[in-house]
Amino acid sequence: MSLILCLLLSAFYFQDVTLTAYTASVEECGKADGITASGTKATQGRTIAADHLPFGTLVEINGHFYTVEDRFGGGYTNKIDIYFDNYADAINFGRQQRIVRVYY
Repeated sequence: MSLILCLLLSAFYFQDVTLTAYTASVEECGKADGITASGTKATQGRTIAADHLPFGTLVEINGHFYTVEDRFGGGYTNKIDIYFDNYADAINFGRQQRIVRVYY
């Protein structure tokens, strides 16, 4: 079954969240190996961190699908951090307030 068909058959809800960006740097993560809290390798265009959503949850942000693979560790309930490969892209992304679609 295709991802699109699976998503059409899935339940979802909307959530208003603050979006930020991060990289796999020692300054941000305390280590630089790029291994997420779920054990996957952080990948730009796929990996997001969210304390309030189970690992593997799909989240649609601006028409792009991401997977919860990491955590903040601060217990946030309305914040999502998007992984970027390089610091300049993460800084460029900044902080944004968006309504996202969460699939469960």
